[in-house]
Amino acid sequence: MDKLTNNITNNIPKTDLKSSHKTINDVASGKISDTSVSVDNIVDINTTKKIVSEMAASAPIDADKVATIKEAISSGKYPLDMDKLSDALMQAYREMKS
Repeated sequence: MDKLTNNITNNIPKTDLKSSHKTINDVASGKISDTSVSVDNIVDINTTKKIVSEMAASAPIDADKVATIKEAISSGKYPLDMDKLSDALMQAYREMKS
């Protein structure tokens, strides 16, 4: 691991090590002009959080299909393959046991 770290450190130009204290906000606001960091590489976390929360709020679940299956289960008309069910239960038991 030391060889890897040393190789990485030794291969970085000294100018990059000195200028590494620049922040993305400084570059984005224009306080520092740096050609190695472009504004296109900056990701807005707030926008990403908003998109993720919207996707989580509307999960891809077919509510009509769920209601149909629930009705079939409660009325006893949902087809069950007892062999598949018992095999799955035994497999889950074996995984829990080991």
